Amino acid sequence: MDGIQTLIKSQSLLENMFVHMNDGIALIKQKNESFTFTYMNPSMRQKYGELFGMNISDLHENTNQFYLVKALKRAGRFPGQVLWNSERAQSPFQENHYIQYIEDRTYLLFIKDEPISALGLLQRKEQELKESESRYQSLVETSPDSVFVHDEEDRIIYVNKAGIKLLGATEKSELHGQDIKAFVNDERADKVRERLATLFSGEIVKGPITRKLIKLDGSVIDVEMHGGLVKYHQVQAVQTICRNISERIAQRNALEKLAYYDQLTKVPNRRYFFDKLKDELERVEKTNSFLALLFIDMDNFKQINDRYGHQIGDEVLVIFTKRVEQGLRNSDFLSRLGGDEFVILLSGLTSLAQPQQVADRMMERISEPILLRGYTISINVSMGISIYPEHGTSQGVLMSKADHALYEAKEKGRNRVSIYKQE
Repeated sequence: MDGIQTLIKSQSLLENMFVHMNDGIALIKQKNESFTFTYMNPSMRQKYGELFGMNISDLHENTNQFYLVKALKRAGRFPGQVLWNSERAQSPFQENHYIQYIEDRTYLLFIKDEPISALGLLQRKEQELKESESRYQSLVETSPDSVFVHDEEDRIIYVNKAGIKLLGATEKSELHGQDIKAFVNDERADKVRERLATLFSGEIVKGPITRKLIKLDGSVIDVEMHGGLVKYHQVQAVQTICRNISERIAQRNALEKLAYYDQLTKVPNRRYFFDKLKDELERVEKTNSFLALLFIDMDNFKQINDRYGHQIGDEVLVIFTKRVEQGLRNSDFLSRLGGDEFVILLSGLTSLAQPQQVADRMMERISEPILLRGYTISINVSMGISIYPEHGTSQGVLMSKADHALYEAKEKGRNRVSIYKQE
């Protein structure tokens, strides 16, 4: 009966089932002692006119309405049973007609020699609905992907076992009724609502999309998700399928670190630097601003390696790198080009004097002796500076002129800063 009631409530299902039938089909709703036609198929309208929304008391003579109401009330005493009205001569329908009380004070009336067509169709639809929902739950409950179904108010109305585990719950009841938007960690709720509204309108949202979800314990995971419009218990809903990709993201980040970061000092490598410089040159060209390259080379690194060994040499490089990083702004970019050669990309500059000022502060910080394993190790560095667009506008020219300035610093005695000068 629950399935038939669901079918009765769905106008689209009624129209699909009954529109082409020769049987006269009608639904009658009771309110107190009043009985109103709430649905009629085309065959019923053709035989008796448009009765939708009309009350039995307004349509038929007293005698006829008395017998019809009597038949309806009798059917109400036997829910689910199909009753033949034996008093059809006194009824407004001068043909065999059958009445079945559905539930919720709703009656199904059909006119035909045999009622099996309409009733059988309803029962088949009820069985199909049950089988469809059973297949759906059987399929998604065994799915390794997490499945969430949420209604038009974004409340979770179904979640499978994988979804319960994904969000760190132990029972479905912990998630049922919860707002799905509250679990999205890296997107504003109004943006999530906008995307869900698009799905409810029947449009497609291209996927998969990657988002971060927050679990019940507050931890955050990366997921890949697809969304689509579905019918759940004959109610329009959105189904979201999620796959945990945290491990994949971690592996990708690890590979990126190998590809773009120096393994000893953990700062960006040569490859990353040139990608960054390319992007920054495009940006400053559009904004008419300027940037600077600051080449750094340790003057006595070979002597440190020869005297103390390569292991201590590596530790000196790490300490040196940290000292340089501590003197940089958030907008500055430090990279190790190789060996004891480093470069700093200074962006967001407001005056041509800034590169020299940054370099001077850097010299004071990094020239302090390093205490390491009982040794006091002194380090000396030379720096060369080129400025965009003062000294060039391309990668190659700026790199060449910064290197030229560095060579000049070394020629003049090392342990100093030199800005490229036009010859």
